Amino acid sequence: MSAGDVLKQIPIREDRRIPGARLLHPARRLSQLLTLALLIVIPASGLFRIDPVSGSFVMLDRQIWFSDIFIVMGFWIFVASLLVMMYSLVGAVFCGWMCPQNTVSEWANHLTERLLGRRARMMSLDGSRMEVARRRKSLLNYLVLGVLLLAAAMFYALIPLFYFYPPEAIWSFVTFRDDPALADSLHWIYFVIVAVMFIDIAVIRHLMCKYMCIYRVWQHSFKTRDTLHVSYDASRADDCAHCHYCMDACFLDLDPRKPELFDSCVNCGECIAACDELHARSKKLQGPGLLRLKLGDEWKSRARGVLGSFFGRAKAATAFTLLGLLMFAYGTLHYAPASFTVYRSDRWQGSDVRDYTINIAWKLNRPEDLTVRVEGLDPSWYRLERSTVHFDQAGRMNVGLHLRRNMPQGLHRFNVVVASSEGWSDDYELRHYAGGDGNKQ
Repeated sequence: MSAGDVLKQIPIREDRRIPGARLLHPARRLSQLLTLALLIVIPASGLFRIDPVSGSFVMLDRQIWFSDIFIVMGFWIFVASLLVMMYSLVGAVFCGWMCPQNTVSEWANHLTERLLGRRARMMSLDGSRMEVARRRKSLLNYLVLGVLLLAAAMFYALIPLFYFYPPEAIWSFVTFRDDPALADSLHWIYFVIVAVMFIDIAVIRHLMCKYMCIYRVWQHSFKTRDTLHVSYDASRADDCAHCHYCMDACFLDLDPRKPELFDSCVNCGECIAACDELHARSKKLQGPGLLRLKLGDEWKSRARGVLGSFFGRAKAATAFTLLGLLMFAYGTLHYAPASFTVYRSDRWQGSDVRDYTINIAWKLNRPEDLTVRVEGLDPSWYRLERSTVHFDQAGRMNVGLHLRRNMPQGLHRFNVVVASSEGWSDDYELRHYAGGDGNKQ
């Protein structure tokens, strides 16, 4: 027997799986859960939060004011440019893999189908009426569905609160304990958010993504023919002549076999996983599934260098991303932990103003003692209310400065200096005209 005959007897096993198709669904679920966890962990850990009292952002227990222009502008330029680059390369992946709206909508659809039947959709995207399976028409199923949807709405309504209050305040809120940090009307605000979220989860669901979401439309502004998309192998179209399995798997009711440049596809990969699973189990269909995620221009039947095309189109976005990162790094390195200003008090003595207020703001959420001193004046010419200011946490305090009447007549220039124990210091220059009233105080 020749070597060729031996090779012919070796069975050839055809790979009937698209690489990575089986991992699409579990990987996407993991990404969605991690996104929800991050939305809570980021504010709860103090990495980013909004302080409504001081009107500032809080990052790592540091108040970030709008006057910290390099940090604020650098951060937003970096994030916006990075998102533009992401949209240009992978399209609406955020919607399909991370968006909390899609996550809860898919969960609500799955829960509704389990309790009321596969055709029991509150508001179908194709306009069909809700059809509840006969064996599922029971008060208990409706009650369980309503309670679970309400619980999801209550959970989702709590997430925004983490961005305005620390975890201990949120715990006081959910356990109905008094906390001075909480707004008096917070329970009413929470009730409104729960009502809106319940309507969204119970009724609107994916209608928000397909028809109402402005964010998705904005992403399409950066989409091109080279952007990541679902590719269909039209050369094997006979395999799916009477099959709609991929359309049934799409929660946006799209037909993946008819790709368009601007459609509602969010690159979730559910149609790819469904088609791949069908081909793997079928004894009649040959080869792997007909769908896959692909980068590059296939509409004009030509391949282009994807990364070269991407960076060619994203030159400005790449430059702005680096600019934002450099601005943020510079602002972080030169961050001022305190700020102060000096202004004339409202206590008037005729036309001679001799009292000033030193308003000091400490921007770190930890204890600190700041020292206050006056340079450029004889100590006998002024009285400082106190020379040390103690902060238990971030906040503001006033220190009074009184200039005595025994100052010589003329224009005096002097500086108010505030310093911390960590080495930070700043000064504020003042000019005061003294009338010269002798030895009066």
